[in-house]
Amino acid sequence: MTSSTPKRLRILLTNDDGPPSGVSGHSPFVYPFARALVDAGHDVRVVVPNAQRSWVGKAYLVAEKCTGQYLYVPRDSEDGTGGELRDLPREREEGEMEWILLHGTPATCASIALHNLFAPNSFDLVISGPNFGRNTSTAFAMSSGTVGAAMAAALSGSNAVALSWGLMEGYKPPPPEFLTAASALSYEIVKRLYEVGWGEGEDRVDVYTVNVPLLPSIVEAPEVRWTSMAKTAYGRLFKSTPHPESANASASASAEINKGGPAAVAAPASDEASGERPQGNGTSHEQDLAVKDEHRTERLHFVFAPDIGALINPRLEDLVEGTDKHAIHTGAVSVTPIRAAFMEARAPAGIPADGVKWRL
Repeated sequence: MTSSTPKRLRILLTNDDGPPSGVSGHSPFVYPFARALVDAGHDVRVVVPNAQRSWVGKAYLVAEKCTGQYLYVPRDSEDGTGGELRDLPREREEGEMEWILLHGTPATCASIALHNLFAPNSFDLVISGPNFGRNTSTAFAMSSGTVGAAMAAALSGSNAVALSWGLMEGYKPPPPEFLTAASALSYEIVKRLYEVGWGEGEDRVDVYTVNVPLLPSIVEAPEVRWTSMAKTAYGRLFKSTPHPESANASASASAEINKGGPAAVAAPASDEASGERPQGNGTSHEQDLAVKDEHRTERLHFVFAPDIGALINPRLEDLVEGTDKHAIHTGAVSVTPIRAAFMEARAPAGIPADGVKWRL
């Protein structure tokens, strides 16, 4: 670190995958990274959802009460599991980590940690992640609870980083050496970002979103690129299944993703969600807008089952150089500075306007 960088950073760590689950579960990355930060000498506090909360964006469940517990993870734990869960805190034993698990969204965890659990201005840095899966491009980032928690921290005036480790085809699950390299590389990037800073005024960066591909490149010759965020879209995210009370229902009908978000699972067989908008079937407008026949004979029941093969495994010729999506699919780490705002876009060309007035 430079001489201006505090020797011991006060870091708030949160995520959207929940407490440590081990390598085969929904949250395998947060514990090794948390341990790496502690081993590097930093003062780390961990506040995460009590269960997997992927793909909720920056949501707050304002009609629900948020409760929490304390988890004490022993030093000799290999994956962060097996700790003691308590309703009230106790003194930590040597080498033990104290985690706070909240029944809430990732953004809720960030907000409560910054404004309720700890004194004001307690942290130098908020890190959300490492996410179990990538958060490259707008389609993933705008749905991401990892990015959402970092946005919530930024809107509270904190320096925030959203960190994601991308699971790549051919390396699922990633070997241990990838995770060791990802921890070391992520720590170095976060440390350098802290040195660079977030800027001031109109030029301030609210969140740095960092995507690390779990590929041999990060072990052999890691490359880090400054990128912009690729513009992407998705199509079908849900599928219709028989209602649980239906005579056609079966145990296999309730498909759900419980091991990370959609970016953490293998690509589906079809590429229906290519980002293109569905077109009409060539019949009349009334027929186009009619509810499908299948929904007229069965009760409505849908499960989250995204068909996003084109997002997860794009064709290389479709990738735009300089974007986060291009970087991760060519084996490089992407660092993308973003704003915690709905930024304005230019009005479409040809709109009749008189100065700022729109002539309808």
